[in-house]
Amino acid sequence: MSPASPDRIRPIAIALIRDADGRLLVTSTDDPVTGRTFVRPPGGGIEPGELATGTIVRELDEELGLAVESPRLLSVIEHVFDFAGHTLHEHVFVLAVEAAADAVLPSVTDAGHPVWWLPVERFRDPALDLVPRGLLELVEQAQD
Repeated sequence: MSPASPDRIRPIAIALIRDADGRLLVTSTDDPVTGRTFVRPPGGGIEPGELATGTIVRELDEELGLAVESPRLLSVIEHVFDFAGHTLHEHVFVLAVEAAADAVLPSVTDAGHPVWWLPVERFRDPALDLVPRGLLELVEQAQD
């Protein structure tokens, strides 16, 4: 999760990927100021002229070496939060993605962020900040 410039809105796309046990694939980073652990599904910044679906295909390949097809838009969440001493503002495109059951994932992203499979109930842990806010409710709705 790379910090955005605090003076602009950053459009990003993230991928909801579940395994056979229903766990969600996330990456994490620690806030260097507060020490809080932020977790969110993998993804990244949408480049000018790029659609969110294209961003997910590109980012999952770059970050995890994961090839995916046909991401499906679930929602867009506007998110304002504090990270590294700055207030950041993101428009987060949340896409459902199917990954091959035999996909081999690295333990860290290309940027060195840990990659975890976490059960949805783990996101209720007050030590973890699942971002963007509102994502847990969306994940639970998609699970039903």
